Order: sequence, then C-alpha cells, then structure tokens
Amino acid sequence: MYLAQMCWKEAESVLRDPQTIIVLPVGSTEQHGCVGPLGTDWMIPEEFARRLSDLPGVVVAPTVCYGVAPHHTSFPGTVDIGLETMIVLMEKILTSWFDHGARRFLILNGHGGNDPALDRAGLSVYRRGGLVSIINWWTVAPQLNPAWVTGHGDAQEVAAMMAIHPDFIKPGYMSDNEIGRLTDEVIPVHLNAARFQGATVRVIRDVRDTVSTGGFGGLKAQEATPQWGTEMMDAVSDWMKAYIGQFRLMTLPQGQSK
Repeated sequence: MYLAQMCWKEAESVLRDPQTIIVLPVGSTEQHGCVGPLGTDWMIPEEFARRLSDLPGVVVAPTVCYGVAPHHTSFPGTVDIGLETMIVLMEKILTSWFDHGARRFLILNGHGGNDPALDRAGLSVYRRGGLVSIINWWTVAPQLNPAWVTGHGDAQEVAAMMAIHPDFIKPGYMSDNEIGRLTDEVIPVHLNAARFQGATVRVIRDVRDTVSTGGFGGLKAQEATPQWGTEMMDAVSDWMKAYIGQFRLMTLPQGQSK
C-alpha cells in the first residue's frame, strides 16, 4: 500500500490500526563520487520500500529526498537542509501520522548525516507512545556479506544503483580518487576519518579537500558490478521483510504524560 495513493478516508482506517507499519524512505540529494547520481541516497531506500509495499499491514509513505549534507556542498547539485531543519521536518512528519493513530514507523535511511535527526525524532515519538525503528541499509549489507564493503559514493552504492537504475550510471565519468594528504603517518580512510597507528581519528575537512571525486571509504567505484548490486539488494530486502515481522511484535511504549 502507498499512502500517497489513498484518499483520506482510506488513510483514516489504516492509520488507526496499531499494527500498521508506516515505511518511510529517507535520504539526501548530494554528490556520490565520480559516477553515483545525486539521488543515490533516496533512490535506494525508495526501492527497498517498493519491495516491502505488498506486505500485509505495510504502508509506504512518500520519500524524503533532502537531508543533512553540509560536508558535500562544495559539489554542484548537493542540497543541505541542515540538522535543525531535518529534526523539525522528521518530528512534524511522524507526529502528524501519530496524531491520526499510527504507532509504528520504520525509516529506511540512505544517508548517515541524517542519523542524529532521525534519532531525535524517534525519541520524541517514543515518549508519546509510538515506536520508530531505523534501518541504515549500507551497514546491514556488509553484515550479511563481508564482501559488500561500505563507503560513500563507492562500489557498494554504485553496484546498488547499477541493479535498480543502470541508465543513471555513466561509465564515461569514472575516474580515480586523488586523496588529500594529512601527514605521512595520519592516513585518510573515509570522508572525515583517518588512521593513525592502528586507530581511527576524525579530521574535519571539506570532503572535496579529502578526496577529489567525493567517493571514498569502501572499494573503488570501478569494482562495482550489476551482479553485486542485484544480490545485495535482494539479500537486504529479504532481511528487511523478516525484520518487519519482529518489529510488529515489539511492545509499544506507554508514553509519558505531559
């Protein structure tokens, strides 16, 4: 079921059922390395949501396409709505459905920068008597198969896009990363992460100064294949379907009196 396709009478009936699960894809519009499309972070969660849409008691909500992305704004096309705006947006969205009876919300998140805002909104709903669960698909994938290494705008995300929107991947733009140096002993390993004597430290820089393409942290984008993407999307989808059954079994909180 899709919320956007319902009239308000249909929505009224569905939202009143405490066993209904609202599935909300959330992402960002931002750079994704040398070939990843700007919509990568919301297109992938949206595809996962589509695969869940036929499950009983699942309602897929319209996708949130913008997020918290200040570290990517040096790359054209990126939109950053800021942490504070994202917190307000997510709280408003979730509490609107809560006020009409919905109690279970499953957020399919495609962008790590959204995490603090999603956590904040989820806690707000919890204190009212609802339950929010957040799935960051890119962290689930390598736990299901260590070969599906995660990063940003890297082979993992490119492989996923090859599987669901192959026409959006344009090989002519494929290029190697040029890594911005820190010191001989402090080696960048991700967007703002570096390794020093076996441990990780964060060094905050504009992503464009860290890596030329903006894609970094996992395997090179050149290693992505459609087969990898298809197998990964299918496996994570199956895992999500199994998890939804468990999410519905979780006891709802009492809610705190105001």
